[in-house]
Parts: sequence; C-alpha cells; structure tokens
Amino acid sequence: MREKEFIPKELSLELKQLGFNEPCLAFYDGKNAESFYFNNIRDASGDYIPFQKHDRLKWFGALLYQQAFRWFREKHQLIHYISWVYKKTYDGVDWFYQIKGINMINNNVLPHEETRFGTYEEAELECLKKLIELVKENNK
Repeated sequence: MREKEFIPKELSLELKQLGFNEPCLAFYDGKNAESFYFNNIRDASGDYIPFQKHDRLKWFGALLYQQAFRWFREKHQLIHYISWVYKKTYDGVDWFYQIKGINMINNNVLPHEETRFGTYEEAELECLKKLIELVKENNK
C-alpha cells in the first residue's frame, strides 16, 4: 500500500528541504533507511493529530501523492495533469504528464517521446520529480 499512496522517501525529503511542513498521516525515520511509521498520536479528546516534521529526531512526513500535488498547486501555482496517448503501434496507451504554471516561462511540458510512460503511476512519479526540479530552478 505504501508504494501506491505515499511518495518515495527521497522525494519526501526533497519536499521537506523545499519548505513542505504540513501535517502527514505517516512519517519516515531519517536515521533508518527502511523505517516508515503510521502516525497514531492523539490529543486528550482522542482525536488524531497529524504528524509534523521533527528535526531533532530526523523524522519527516511521508507525503501522500495528493498532498504533494496540492502543495505544488497552492504554494507554487504549478498545475499538473496526467493523460494518455495511443502508442505508435496502436496496441495500447502511453501515459504522460503536463505541467502549467502561472510563473513559468514555457507554460507547457509537452508529451515528447522521452516523457511517455507505460503506466499512470510512472507518469505521476516522473511528474512529481519534474515539479521538484522546477521549484529548485525557480529558487536559485
């Protein structure tokens, strides 16, 4: 389940370094490469308290894909969508992403051959990597 719903640890860490600091349902332990924990912290009334980063312990939030994409949309005005095109052989489809942003010089990332992927999930992951790259370039 974790692989489908949560973005990979290294991308969660990159988003933390870019300034993501919102509550998360789970977290990674920065000291141990394989450690992933669901948050079970509750307040006095028994309500769930979402996890936030903890610098001293090197913990940081494990983001859901929708959290990451929402953060890019709301904080950086970068909008994405995933779509499909028929393969050149017409025996299935390839998936691709497009990104549009208010402050982007080239307001498109078009579906060139190198940005076609075999599954929706691959396109989604590569889109997330591209969003991180765009924000890093913008922060220089």
